[in-house]
Amino acid sequence: MYPMAIHLWKLGKRSFLGLLLLIGLLLGNVLNAQTSRKALEAKRKRVEREIAQSQRILKSTQNKKQATLHQLSTLNQIITQRQALIENLEKEVVATEEEIVRQYETLSILQEDLLKEKSKLNETVKNAYKTRKSGREMAFIFSSNSVKQAVRRWKYLRKVSDYRRFQIAQLNDQQVKVQNALTALNKIRKEKSQLLMAQEQERKKLESDKKSKTVLVSELSKKEDSLNSRIAQKQKQMAQLNAAIKKAIAREIEAERKRREREAARRKKTGSTATTKTPESSALSTSFKNNRGRLPWPVSQGFVSQTFGVHKHPEFKNITLQNNGIDITTTPGQSVKAIFKGTVSAILSIPGEGDAVLINHGDYFSVYSRMGTINVSKGQKVDVGDVLGKVMSDDDGKAVLQFQVWEGQTKQNPQTWLKGR
Repeated sequence: MYPMAIHLWKLGKRSFLGLLLLIGLLLGNVLNAQTSRKALEAKRKRVEREIAQSQRILKSTQNKKQATLHQLSTLNQIITQRQALIENLEKEVVATEEEIVRQYETLSILQEDLLKEKSKLNETVKNAYKTRKSGREMAFIFSSNSVKQAVRRWKYLRKVSDYRRFQIAQLNDQQVKVQNALTALNKIRKEKSQLLMAQEQERKKLESDKKSKTVLVSELSKKEDSLNSRIAQKQKQMAQLNAAIKKAIAREIEAERKRREREAARRKKTGSTATTKTPESSALSTSFKNNRGRLPWPVSQGFVSQTFGVHKHPEFKNITLQNNGIDITTTPGQSVKAIFKGTVSAILSIPGEGDAVLINHGDYFSVYSRMGTINVSKGQKVDVGDVLGKVMSDDDGKAVLQFQVWEGQTKQNPQTWLKGR
């Protein structure tokens, strides 16, 4: 009996450790899959929020009887966002299916091993019952050659008894794991069903959006000459704004050059080493440059409705658009915030384009135009996130911030400086 009991103990221990390792690997895969699904879910919720924002923007101008390019660009954005949402839902469905497979494998292994553990426990209990009934346990103790040996045998039998209790505890624990795995599997199946329903609903909404776009393009096509005229007028206003911005930046650069010359002359008289920049200006320029791609957006809501550079209109090929920065379409009354610390260099006003704020960041400048109200004044120091004012709404009800970034007198693509959304 003694060697047999030791064998059972070792066998049970090896089996349990092996099971733990296998379950650990399976659960690790499930957890990784859940993490991946959570990332997809987070992205889906973000896109859903963006669609809701775009729909609010579209609704703010739909009460106007006249179809506008602004409505078209917003509708295009909604279509793009909805396509991204559908694509994300497809990935979520696939990830859910894969997780169902992994969860089912885990459940099958747990159930199979549960049956084995039950069988082993039944055998152990049956043997223990026979041993007790026949009195072999007492005979095993009393057949000892000495008291010391009898105590060792009694302790051994206690260990065998403890092992049976250990088996029972592990069996109960495994039954809980099986039930939890089954519950998780049913939950994932339900989530998959909900995702498929959401995917179908979004496809229907996408078709509806595309039909609305077709109607809108048809309406706009009938007045393309008028649109060209309005765009030409806007481009003229933008050219005036850009000229004013460039002139203001040139004044800042020239003022800084003269200051450096005066400082260099003063240091030369005193025997000090000449310098080209103040430590503060140099540090500010370096800090701004090092934050490229990580700067916050100037408005908390909205989307880029016109990108940087010269390009054809996506729907009307005869219309050419030029932008020294980016247009960010947002909701009316949105607060405009500084993207980085600096000093307000100028406040410009262009008819039809509202007001503009120019902020100096050392060798860099940020420009916020088409603003309806201004909260800052020239020469004022601002920090990142400080509210500069509010974006204006035009006669069509649209609110579009024109945002630019300059390095000296060289215009930059602002999207490469702002952090991704």
